[in-house]
Amino acid sequence: MNSKWRITMMAAIVCSMLAAASGADSVSAEQAAEATASGEAAATETTTAEATPAEATTQPAVETVNAATQTAELANMELAVQNEYLALYYNRQTTEIAVKNKRDGSIWYSNPQDREQDNQASAFNKSMLSSQLLLSFSDNSGKPQQFNNFNQSVKYEQYEYEKLSDGIKITYTVGEKVRGVEQIPPIIGEERFQTLILDKLKEKDQTELLKRFKHNADKGVYERRDAALNGLALTKALKLLAEAGYDETEMNTDRETYSDGQAASQAIFVLPVTYRLEGEQFVVQVSTENIESNGFYLQQLSVLPYFGAAGNGQQGYMFVPDGSGALIRLNNGKLDASPYNEVLYGLDSTRINQLKPLGGTPSRLPVFGMKRGDAAFVAIIEDGDGIARVEADVSGRTHSYNYVHSSYGINSFEPLTLSGNWTSNTVPKFQVKPYQGNLTVRYGFLQGEEANYSGMASYYRTYLMDKYHLERLEQKEQTPFFLELIGGVPKKKFFLGVPYTSYQPLTTFNQAQEIMDELKDSGVENIKLRYTGWFNGGVAHSMPSSVSVDKKLGGQKGFAKLLAYSASNGVELYPDASFMTVNKKSGGFKPKRDASRTMTGTLASIYPYDRAGYYKDTYSSDPAFALSPAKLPGVVEDFTSRYSKLKADSLSLRDLGSDLNSDFNTKQVVTREETKRTVQEQLASLKETSSKLMVSGGNAYSLPYVDSVVDAPLSDSGYNIADGGVPFYQIALHGLIDYAGSAINMSDEQSMRYHVLKTLETGSNLYFTWFYAKSSSVKETNFDYFYSSQYKDWIGEATAAYNEVNNVLRQARNQFIVDHELLEKGVYQTTYEDGTTVVVNYNDYAINVNGDAVESMGYRIGGVRN
Repeated sequence: MNSKWRITMMAAIVCSMLAAASGADSVSAEQAAEATASGEAAATETTTAEATPAEATTQPAVETVNAATQTAELANMELAVQNEYLALYYNRQTTEIAVKNKRDGSIWYSNPQDREQDNQASAFNKSMLSSQLLLSFSDNSGKPQQFNNFNQSVKYEQYEYEKLSDGIKITYTVGEKVRGVEQIPPIIGEERFQTLILDKLKEKDQTELLKRFKHNADKGVYERRDAALNGLALTKALKLLAEAGYDETEMNTDRETYSDGQAASQAIFVLPVTYRLEGEQFVVQVSTENIESNGFYLQQLSVLPYFGAAGNGQQGYMFVPDGSGALIRLNNGKLDASPYNEVLYGLDSTRINQLKPLGGTPSRLPVFGMKRGDAAFVAIIEDGDGIARVEADVSGRTHSYNYVHSSYGINSFEPLTLSGNWTSNTVPKFQVKPYQGNLTVRYGFLQGEEANYSGMASYYRTYLMDKYHLERLEQKEQTPFFLELIGGVPKKKFFLGVPYTSYQPLTTFNQAQEIMDELKDSGVENIKLRYTGWFNGGVAHSMPSSVSVDKKLGGQKGFAKLLAYSASNGVELYPDASFMTVNKKSGGFKPKRDASRTMTGTLASIYPYDRAGYYKDTYSSDPAFALSPAKLPGVVEDFTSRYSKLKADSLSLRDLGSDLNSDFNTKQVVTREETKRTVQEQLASLKETSSKLMVSGGNAYSLPYVDSVVDAPLSDSGYNIADGGVPFYQIALHGLIDYAGSAINMSDEQSMRYHVLKTLETGSNLYFTWFYAKSSSVKETNFDYFYSSQYKDWIGEATAAYNEVNNVLRQARNQFIVDHELLEKGVYQTTYEDGTTVVVNYNDYAINVNGDAVESMGYRIGGVRN
């Protein structure tokens, strides 16, 4: 069949459909050109497919039909705005939107276009699939309820469009409004009627409105005259009430007062959603500052839950930010596994978490994505990531689609048990103030060879560089060797049977120099030294609003000597400090004044979790407390003024890059999103006084301010729904920030060979936690988990591993990782900018890669180095 004939026929068919949809006899030249272009694209794909005999009988027809179907679907939509890269369409009747990527012609719909033909989906699930917003809320009793904007807004035409210069804004009223005369409460209190309504109207309007109500002086109320509220009279009455400011909230108050709450059972939420095109990106924003409700608590809000959803017949995967990153293959059939649903940035210490989640490696990056065939999108949560979750599931559970999206905790509650007179009752205690701010998701689109998780990570890297002006690392002769030395820990001792807390030194400043000398003698020159437990009483130091160098380590003079030694020997010294978690016995710290509060009003205490049972160990040690984010700026300012006197120019931040807590103190509620912004402000302030910052964990909001990250995630959590972890985190950061995983000698995996391979695969650096004293020094302390940290037990093996890793990665330190792929089970290949490839084999047998053998638990270096 002739290709030109196919193009002409397809254009004619699509143009006919466009004309039919619009009710016109013809279509515009622009529509015809777009239809012809779509036909040409389809014909090109068909011609390519026909060159492969094995696919010639099926694949071309499917791709051609899909191209025609997509164009036909867009015929039911209006073009809202377009630019060089993207076009945004919307449907006035359903409020659906679609984004067309002009570079490859792919179209990304907010909702599956063939959902009505999905035999697996129930009517309710089809309404979910038709929605752009999903709402979870409750009343005062905490009873969970659900709305979606299709069933509770679109069906009743309760939405308004507003065209913008770069997009559209749609304001939804979600919830079935009371209509007709029932909109007005049947009874309004006399005083409220006077002060809230009559006093705010002109005299003639007062007279008009009083005709519609009967004044019952005996009961002290105004009663609605139903017979006088018909047609124009009802319309005018409603207009006058609106002019007086007598809104739905005030109406509900009167319904509850005079009808035992029966008439106030309707929940109404007003939500504005903005869609914009910004260059190559599609931006979605919901402003919770403008969310209106009538006494119900909006708890969770999902935004574009089915954007780009993939059907049964499509190939690809979803990317979720679990740990270093994980993939969920489309249609993987894992219906026995729970859907993916994880909060960003780990646990909130102010929430009542009696049990530690099993497995959970915190999600450090606010990114998710979808790959469908040769096209993909990557979504970056810009605003609201502090209260966000990422959710994903595969087809077959409730419908035939795979989806991934973000949702946000707007308002939460904890159960509060009230006891008295031998009885108890549990009621919900809601946070006093919900989150009020923007929820913003930025979508980027990839095509061809870039449409994979490596491309998504590269896209996010570029985003970080553009937004925060991040620059490449300086190339050095060696890769960094990350080392944590523990200065001292508190230890309980006894004198004449009386217990007291003493200071147990583990690594003095002189001993730290001795360890550095040994490392340098072994050929390790580029050392990043994180020094923990050097001031205010050791590792569990007091609140850092004051800085007192521990005397048993050498005092301030010994610290100055270590600084001088580090400067003259090329060692980057990062003294460590904790800000978010404060020891109970801290001087100047008053828990009732300075600690965060839970929703039930209790202090946000932090206990260690039992390693065997995962429950909070509230018996063996005193708690620490989560510092209120409102107090953080003052503590940082006090610390900075004192720390600067020590002349140190680098700093390790133990928890500012990993912990994110709320404060539900009723006097000043601080949400996690607000805490995130406060932390960013303090990181910027610390960066001004300390030229180099190191953080643990490396949450995304800390990355613009740091040059080193330890305890970065090197793997995913291994959830059953996922099909494997990927080094998304490392691909995004390599060449910009030095990073390392958890300390190798503290890891559950004790095979040094495994850690060498993991380091090579992910472009990471080796990291160890050591101290100089005997291992028995930490016995009978709360830090006995450091028992495997005596440096002499590790220094030989560590330097040998470092020399091996350095030989492979030293030339790639400031290069970007451009690709990572699974070659076969247990075999991965990482590719750098200069063409260097690193193939690692985790299997217990040798494999062959492109004719070269890779030994069991071995690796091979390939490609060309400049």
